[in-house]
Amino acid sequence: MRYENSNVLKGGEKMSTISKTRSNMRVPVIVLLLGLSSPAVLSQTLEQAVASALESHPKIRESFARYKSSEQSISEARAGYYPVLDANAGIGYEQSSSPGIRRDETTDDEVGLTRRELGLSLRQMIFDGFRTNQEVAQAENEANAEQWTLLATAEDQALEVTRTYLDVLVAKEVVKLAEKNLDNHEEIFNLIKSNHEGGFSKSSDVCQVKGRLARANANLLSARNNLADERSAFVKMVGAPPEALRFPNPDDNLLPSSLDNAIDIALANHPRLKAAESGIIAAKAARKASNAANLPTANFEVDANWNDNVGGQDGAGSPNVGGENKNIQAMLRMRYNLFNGGADSARKKQAAYKLIEAREANEMIHRQVVDSATITWNAKKYLKEQLEYINEHVDAATDTREDYREEFRVNARTLLDVLGAENELFEARRDALKKQADEIYAQYRMLNVTGQLLASLRVDMPTNWDRES
Repeated sequence: MRYENSNVLKGGEKMSTISKTRSNMRVPVIVLLLGLSSPAVLSQTLEQAVASALESHPKIRESFARYKSSEQSISEARAGYYPVLDANAGIGYEQSSSPGIRRDETTDDEVGLTRRELGLSLRQMIFDGFRTNQEVAQAENEANAEQWTLLATAEDQALEVTRTYLDVLVAKEVVKLAEKNLDNHEEIFNLIKSNHEGGFSKSSDVCQVKGRLARANANLLSARNNLADERSAFVKMVGAPPEALRFPNPDDNLLPSSLDNAIDIALANHPRLKAAESGIIAAKAARKASNAANLPTANFEVDANWNDNVGGQDGAGSPNVGGENKNIQAMLRMRYNLFNGGADSARKKQAAYKLIEAREANEMIHRQVVDSATITWNAKKYLKEQLEYINEHVDAATDTREDYREEFRVNARTLLDVLGAENELFEARRDALKKQADEIYAQYRMLNVTGQLLASLRVDMPTNWDRES
């Protein structure tokens, strides 16, 4: 099944869509960045982190530069509507021998003079087979596609910031859990060591706890290393270190209610799909422009020339009339190419294949959007269900740990049993943290798939992302 929006005809129509998207977002980037530097801000929100990334990340700047570059192609194409004015001048030596010179008995058969030339030419296109019209349409839609690609890059970058933001939060909490777990291990190790010294426990128990204590230390070091890595990734993504992060809350009002609803919203809003649609329109315009070679061209041309000492004629003699040669002509000229080595035919075939390429790219992106929406919906659904069971595991592990402690007090459990319960609770809580972050990320990923992530974060697009023309 192919997906092509035939209602989109002009680049300006697509630009208005982005402008509406931008106007619906509430928090300007600059305000968020000012908030980051304000001492009154106690936490760095996800919205602020995304705003900072949009302002500073090289990938965004690269995409922005590519968009602005394509935008200049519009002015370049529109130049075809305007006149072309050229000036030329020249001076040099000319040696001439012509029948007129040889007949003149007063001169030699060859005459050498200093030749001077000065000229102006004006060309105004009247008709060029609609080439300029189609080249302007092509340039507009190519710039349109680059602008949608810029928005898609921003959406994807915001999603990457979200992943990194959540990873830092999880890593910090895991460090706290690992520190608490180590404290519990040290406490139990000291008790068992004391019991062993008093003859109440075996040396094998001490060895076993010592090994688990070493593992707890290794877990803490691993958690701290992971936190350092995540903080570094955050700086790479956002351009600033993470400060007082807090778990974000996705906008439930923008989340789709079903898989079909998610696919419909994604197909209607996804910026990469809109970029592909603009690419098809640009390819159609390019193909129409290639047909201009089958039509004649008409230009209004004005040429004015002032020459001196041309063709060995300096005007000397009696009377001396001077060597100036002046002329001006205004012409309406029609040109029609009869043969140019098959280049026009090859160009038409090339444009036809480019159109096929654009349509297939659109089809591929259509499939990718549907696939991403389906995968993300399934992840969101099953992660939510998994989290319920994982939370049950945490509750059960907590109860088990408390029961083991009570039973230890009445000599019904050993300290090794308590230690085992502590380890299980640590693992359960760590898994719960990661799944909680994954479940939150799945919601933001769904907003990204449906092209609504930046809107949900209320992050306004910079004004220079709008079209200049």
